[in-house]
Amino acid sequence: MEDAPTTTSSTARRPIWQRPVSRRAVLATGATGAAAAALAVLWKGNDLSQILNQVRDLTHGYQGALTSERVRMAHLLRRAGFGATRTELDHYVAMGQTAATEAILNYTKTSNAALESQLPTIDLGSSTPPTAAAIQSWWLQRMTLSARPLEEKMTLFWHGLLTSGLDKAGSAQLFTQNQLFRSMALGNFDELLKAVSKNPAMMVYLDTETNRKGKPNENYARELMELFTTGIGHYTEDDVRESARSFTGWTLQGGKQLRYATASQFVPRLHDAGAKTFMGKTGTFTGDDIVEMLVPLRATAVRLTTRLFGFFAYPNPDPEIVNHLADTFQKTHYNVGAVLREIFTIDAFYSDKAYRSLVKTPAELVAQTLKATGANAKTYTAAAVAMAPMGQVLFYPPNVAGWPGGTSWINSSTLLTRINFANAATQRGQGSLAAQSLGQLSDTLLDANVSPTTRDGLQSFEAAHPDDRTGLLFMVLATPEFQLN
Repeated sequence: MEDAPTTTSSTARRPIWQRPVSRRAVLATGATGAAAAALAVLWKGNDLSQILNQVRDLTHGYQGALTSERVRMAHLLRRAGFGATRTELDHYVAMGQTAATEAILNYTKTSNAALESQLPTIDLGSSTPPTAAAIQSWWLQRMTLSARPLEEKMTLFWHGLLTSGLDKAGSAQLFTQNQLFRSMALGNFDELLKAVSKNPAMMVYLDTETNRKGKPNENYARELMELFTTGIGHYTEDDVRESARSFTGWTLQGGKQLRYATASQFVPRLHDAGAKTFMGKTGTFTGDDIVEMLVPLRATAVRLTTRLFGFFAYPNPDPEIVNHLADTFQKTHYNVGAVLREIFTIDAFYSDKAYRSLVKTPAELVAQTLKATGANAKTYTAAAVAMAPMGQVLFYPPNVAGWPGGTSWINSSTLLTRINFANAATQRGQGSLAAQSLGQLSDTLLDANVSPTTRDGLQSFEAAHPDDRTGLLFMVLATPEFQLN
């Protein structure tokens, strides 16, 4: 989408994300004085995506990037979680790569008592459901403070793939679904899909709660194949119709207050128990039967493992990688944890192609910023609100396909929102990072690996303002490098 041009210049005709980041625009973030001047240097260039690509290319060669054990660990903690404090990074580095990877994967052995004691109570027993802000800030606090980072990262992954949203479903339903994703995050995909099919949030979002014998609703049946399993080209319209018939019979408990219902029930008289023919097989199928026929298919294995690799490593992996991961998925009875173990241990995950190849999602950026600056309960609520102009509202994906992601996260508007958030977070923050030197901040947050332009901008600010540690932390969080994951 292009802004309406006010002149006939080449700049005015460019899409907004390809226009220069002007000093005036930088000043609009709320940063002033030397910080604004240095930001103009940090983001010097004509094309935002080009700047990020240049930064990525320039920083790949720094001491071999991922040949450093500390940088490898920081990379793993960004991808498998939401970054790390200096203390957390030191802890995992001391464990060694193999032990740390296993600890991250086997997170159920790690106590999360400290987090649980801090979280606000979300009361689902009340006649009034929780507010959207309450469940958003609750989840953001988990992302920031959890001792089980992969648990929250996978919950975010499933929320973006098996989508439901507040535009149709209720907040209590979305909260319950969030708990479901967390509890089954690394389990077997077929079991997760069966549970999601009967989850009230999904039932309301894709209309299976109105799917009845004689009047089947095809919405969920279609998206189950198109988006959740095989993808387009591996099923027919007859398969969609027969699948919809199979999923009939499930309804919500709770009478007329459908958006409040957090439990579902099977009503036999509403189920079409007749024979159906699905993908060449005939039987009196139920929804669980449909899932059990879809998940073993190679197309499902390829599609899901490609999505997982793209989420954790980089997009468009080579066929050899996809085939290896798809084999693992099928050999382990569709176990997602087994696939992630392969992703986190293959060479491609620590390759130059993987390093800083992804733009931080707003959730990743905000959680890492709060981790760096420190936060209190009010901060999480404000941060959840601040994510909206960055392009991501938790529990409110734009459509059933989820967020598009990639470089779409960065344009002139969202960039300035990100920088403004960094400025606000550092002003409110209580974290220990604000007292650290540039070298320490760079090591913890930027892998001590920045482009010459970034290095010059940060050093210039520190030289001009040696006592402004809060401002220095803001500058580090505003760098192009920090926008990359």
